[in-house]
Amino acid sequence: MTDTAAVAKIVNSFGKALIDVCKSMGIEVSLDKSNISSDSRFPNNRAAALIGFVTPTIKGTIGLLVEEPSFNEIVTVMSGGSIVPSLSDSLALSVIGELANMTSGQAFIKYNTNEISITPPQLLTGELIMAVPSAEDAVRSFTLPFTMRSGNKIYLVLTINA
Repeated sequence: MTDTAAVAKIVNSFGKALIDVCKSMGIEVSLDKSNISSDSRFPNNRAAALIGFVTPTIKGTIGLLVEEPSFNEIVTVMSGGSIVPSLSDSLALSVIGELANMTSGQAFIKYNTNEISITPPQLLTGELIMAVPSAEDAVRSFTLPFTMRSGNKIYLVLTINA
């Protein structure tokens, strides 16, 4: 049975966490609330970082999916310009993993639980990266689209089994 309040709290915690972490790194993002959906098929994603998590009552994954211009901007800003953005460079890709890791840590501080386990980020790159929602009734998927000040997009995809 889905604990709707806990699911909403996790979704809100991750949304606020991404905004706060990006702001602390010098990247201004805003949540496009009118386009929050369960659909995660955005055709221009080129890189993703996936993190699994388990709490006493909820388990799931978060995916941070970015288009190439977003990837380039994030890598440049977070590295202070010292890393050249390249989808084929593992160091540049690790920046997206670090953003997902920092967002997860901040989200669970906001969620206010000490009983949490998270996995290290799994990094993916390629064309047409998308999350495919589960058909299982107990699994809920949410895509939170964020717009950077530059107009570039970041998609935070949460898949939760509560």
